[in-house]
Parts: sequence; structure tokens; C-alpha cells
Amino acid sequence: MPQLVLPSAKYQASFLQAVTEYQAEQLAHYKPLKVEELAADFSRYVDRIKRESRGDGLPEDQVPHTEYWLVEGNEFIGRVNLRHHLNSQLQQVGGHISYDVRPSQRRKGYGKLALELGLAKAKELGIEEVLITCDVNNIGSGKIIQANGGILQDIKPMGTGKPDKAKYKIALK
Repeated sequence: MPQLVLPSAKYQASFLQAVTEYQAEQLAHYKPLKVEELAADFSRYVDRIKRESRGDGLPEDQVPHTEYWLVEGNEFIGRVNLRHHLNSQLQQVGGHISYDVRPSQRRKGYGKLALELGLAKAKELGIEEVLITCDVNNIGSGKIIQANGGILQDIKPMGTGKPDKAKYKIALK
């Protein structure tokens, strides 16, 4: 059964394979990662993720956030990023939770599960209402958010050449 775990060197090989998959489709979060550098010092990467959860060393415009990995056995399937609170930028675009599933594991229900498990983590943090956004042209993500209780609040124009953002709220009770 897939589960959310904190990042660990245990998943290094599978994570590096996933990064290669993500980069092939130009997913923004993974673009700056260099597989060779990660492979040489993976524990440093994992430590950085853990520091960001505590808010250590974050730029002023970022908030503390915990990254969880969706795994099954030793296989990295995807990622959930849970922001502990929102700043003014995240209230407009981004919200509390972002998630992704590696390309080779999509269309298997993992996105819905990742968000469901991420919502449970948000509830543990004491968040009562989760804000989450996605591109309006990302039909799959919109369906995942709605299947997890998301109610469309607004659509925000992002400017020429960029897809508008759909803004959802999910009440956690």
C-alpha cells in the first residue's frame, strides 16, 4: 500500500529515475536538479528538504513547508508539499498543498491518494481549511482536487501566454 513518508536516502535510486522522467517533460520543480550532483551527495539534498520544513535558510518570500514522498516499497511514486501557513502570494497562487506524480505512474489513482494523504497531514498541523490551486487546463488535477472535497472559489488570470489558475478550498473537519 502506498504511503507518505519523509524523504530518505532509502529511495535515492527510484527518486533519481523519477527526476529524469520529470525533466523530460520540463516540470518546473525538478528543472534545476542535476541528477549527477544528487547522486553524488543525495543526503545533502534530503537534509535541505528537512531544513526547509523547519524554515531554516528559506528566502524571505517562502514559508516553512514539509515535503513528503509517496512511496510503495522502495519506489518513489510522487511528492506532496505541505506549506505550514500562507503568505500573500500563496493565498493567490499555490495554496497549502502541491503534489505531483512521476510520469510513469500517472493515471493509476496515485494523485488522488497523494492529495488525500496530504490533507490528513494538513489536518495534523491544525489547518482547518486548505487552499489549493491548479492550472485550469490541468483537467486531471482539477478532478483530483474535486474528488477530495475541493470547491472552486475563483479563477485567476495569470497573464498572456500563461494558463489561468483555478483556486479551490477544502474544509477539513
